[in-house]
Amino acid sequence: MTLLAEQVAQVDSKDMAFEIWQKLAQRCVHWLAQPDVAGVVITHGTDTLEETAFFLHSVLASAKPVVLTCAMRPATALSPDGPQNVRDAIAVAATTGARGVTVVCAGTIHSGVDVQKVHTYRLDAFASGDAGPIGYVEEGAVRRVREWPEAPSSQASKVLNAPGPWPRVEIVMSHAGASGAIVDALLREGAA
Repeated sequence: MTLLAEQVAQVDSKDMAFEIWQKLAQRCVHWLAQPDVAGVVITHGTDTLEETAFFLHSVLASAKPVVLTCAMRPATALSPDGPQNVRDAIAVAATTGARGVTVVCAGTIHSGVDVQKVHTYRLDAFASGDAGPIGYVEEGAVRRVREWPEAPSSQASKVLNAPGPWPRVEIVMSHAGASGAIVDALLREGAA
């Protein structure tokens, strides 16, 4: 197996931006189109890893795997987890039949649609909610317990090459008695 490396960006994941997401997705499209590429592994900070996974799942229509991974401990720690997570992510990307966007952390394989960060310091910081994990990486072998995520339609990838800026989308929390004034203000400010 030959591994190729490319650095798309180097930012703290809390500073992730739409421009970086767009470039990352375009590079994934490039590499996934290569007939001799089995899959793509992306190293990512944990602050926005779930958002990146969801975004990539939404715009990439590929039968090949895109695997995000991370580290909860720094490389300088007594027992860093990053090297094992990268090794596990490579095992998933090289698995015959693997597909879709997944996240591999602490030996667990999560779907890019279901993954959520549930701990700020534990090595197993991610969970898959009620859907549960796709599987586990045990001693370099993938043990799948449910199906790989389904890729979106090929129409989804058209957003990557759409001309002009992407629409601004805000997330608004609501509660009983909310007036809608925040939504109106966001619309006045250009949210789509």
